[in-house]
Amino acid sequence: MISFYSKSLDLLPHQAQQLLNDSEKRSFDLGFDWLKLLAEVALDADDHLRIYLVKENGDNAQLILPLKHKTGAQDLFALTTFYTSLYSPAVAQTHSIPIMVTCFSAIRHEIPAWHSLRLQPLSRDADQYAQIKTALDQAGWLTFEFFCFGNWYLPISTTNYDAIFANFSSRVKSTLKRKYKLFLTNANGSLTIVTGNDNLEQFIQDYVRVYASSWKKPEPYPAFIPALIRLCAQRGWLRLGLAYIDGEIAAAQIWIVCYGRAAIYKLAYDARFEHYSVGTLLTDHLMRYVIEVDQVKEVDYLIGDDPYKRDWMTHRRERWGLIAYNPRTIAGLLGALKQFAVDFAKKLRSGLKRNSAQ
Repeated sequence: MISFYSKSLDLLPHQAQQLLNDSEKRSFDLGFDWLKLLAEVALDADDHLRIYLVKENGDNAQLILPLKHKTGAQDLFALTTFYTSLYSPAVAQTHSIPIMVTCFSAIRHEIPAWHSLRLQPLSRDADQYAQIKTALDQAGWLTFEFFCFGNWYLPISTTNYDAIFANFSSRVKSTLKRKYKLFLTNANGSLTIVTGNDNLEQFIQDYVRVYASSWKKPEPYPAFIPALIRLCAQRGWLRLGLAYIDGEIAAAQIWIVCYGRAAIYKLAYDARFEHYSVGTLLTDHLMRYVIEVDQVKEVDYLIGDDPYKRDWMTHRRERWGLIAYNPRTIAGLLGALKQFAVDFAKKLRSGLKRNSAQ
């Protein structure tokens, strides 16, 4: 049986919510708490939830597909924003193609018909990626792949941070050696890591203040990051690193630690203090903490191929997306034809470049 929920994630049956919590073990942004937070404070006014639930034998939840759509539009999207580093349907079985085919087929045959379905960012290395694509194809969608972003990470096999630090670049080592003394003595600097609720609202204000003084664009949803910090503190995930110079906030980093993984979520520093390399000092301080105290098995820099991430990470993987068009609608067919033309042109240009390079 397939049901959908369009008002609130809280309407999902308890077992379905638990299925989302099981997915959370893979990444913090796959769980019920994250999706609820996203839906409450990080969507536009014309965004609407459409959560699909596939059940067997009464209340036995097998699959949850969290989606959204715009008012008056017949295109479905993953329940994600640019705040999301990973997306995935929540499934109860390892081999879930038949369940996903059931869901995707039902969506394709809904009336009024949906023109397209876009799922991103997905882990291309995971078995589920191929299963989703296969299920979409078998359900009759016309499916195309596209690259989203690179994801740098560091596998951890020891609780000895110094052993890991020894493998970092000479540039990072030199910077830390020179700047630590300057920061601690000349600048009267201090570093702290916030993990709980004590004085949390003051620390949130410090984060907001330094973010506003940084080079970064203003948050489009100002309530989201403070709400995320509160959620992480409540769940025991929060590692909020703060650097102060003469008592003034100079840099801040939000790390999320759960299920043996440390995700580096947000970074900001006040440009006035750039010469102290406060961002590098804070990263080093947090890295030591999550490895030696939290004893994580992986540190993940999440979204993007920014050059500085290679100073700390050793491995790279990719996040991809799937765009599926419904051949039952004219808009779906036209979308598929356009996507086919775009992909063909890319392959043609790539082939011409390879031939010219030979």
